[in-house]
Amino acid sequence: MTRLTPEDGDLLVRYGHLYDDVIHSVRMDFSDQTRPVSSAEVVIYGRKGENGPEWIYLRFRFIEVKAFQFVDGNISYQVLSDGGRIRWKDGLVTLDLDPGPDGIDNPDPDYVSSFFITAKACEWEEEAIP
Repeated sequence: MTRLTPEDGDLLVRYGHLYDDVIHSVRMDFSDQTRPVSSAEVVIYGRKGENGPEWIYLRFRFIEVKAFQFVDGNISYQVLSDGGRIRWKDGLVTLDLDPGPDGIDNPDPDYVSSFFITAKACEWEEEAIP
């Protein structure tokens, strides 16, 4: 896996911001009893390139999770109709999978997502679908 850094810019640009891609899985690891959540993994079934014909798995592994939220009422997040966004603040990385209808092009700093994960570090990889 490759470590994600702020210098990488928004990695999701090369994956079309995940518009209309599908969440394949979300896994939280609570095994380290000294921390509320020690790690998490999010796998997206997405397209390589902007709306490209090749589908891949995009795997994110979060280390030292600080905060997360995955639901708001009865809304389904299986399909990422608003895409996704990665942002950095105060040394933490956030994967926001509910940036709002204008959240990619014109992010609203006051918007609070209903589907996000924030951690100290993130690793990622692209995986071919067998």
